[in-house]
Amino acid sequence: MRLVSVCVSLVIALPGSLPSQQPADSAQPQSQPRYYIAGGFELARFTRFPGAYASSLGPGVGLSLQGGYTRQVGRLGFRVGLGYFERDREDGPSVFGTFSEFYNVSTSRTVAANIDLTYDLTRSRIRPYLIGGLAPYVASVSQRFDSGRKVDYNQFGVALSPGLGLRFPLRHAEIFAEARMYLFGGHSDVFAPLTFGIRF
Repeated sequence: MRLVSVCVSLVIALPGSLPSQQPADSAQPQSQPRYYIAGGFELARFTRFPGAYASSLGPGVGLSLQGGYTRQVGRLGFRVGLGYFERDREDGPSVFGTFSEFYNVSTSRTVAANIDLTYDLTRSRIRPYLIGGLAPYVASVSQRFDSGRKVDYNQFGVALSPGLGLRFPLRHAEIFAEARMYLFGGHSDVFAPLTFGIRF
């Protein structure tokens, strides 16, 4: 009789223990910390200068490299990383000198520390998401003129960086693509990187 009572007790207790043995939700791996590396293209433009100056400034085109740490919990993600952006721009007449003096080319190099939040718009396997945050940065600009004169200057500040992204799993990693804008103060430079990367 004692054996029978023990068996009955096990049968009664078994259903209550089953849920703890079930596989975790498919979204659970999303909460694991990961690292990411990325690279891509960028297009830059000055936006808030007086008419004559703004019309002399051409668009800048360049490349970007990024890397950092990300943590996903449900639909919300947190990301900390570093980015390097380099771009060249050809310009018209200069307001730093006379209007007969032209830039040969200007090169801008920017290092930014990204502090971002992301939000998944869906819970599907392929996930579009919103991203935004702050990017403390230092920019180094070198301008070379046809006359041989050269002007170098640095700028420090904090940029806003909203954007859209798309990520999807690939075995034990994730591939992602992002389109963002970096909105600067000061010299009013705006650049928009198109980035492709992997989280692992």
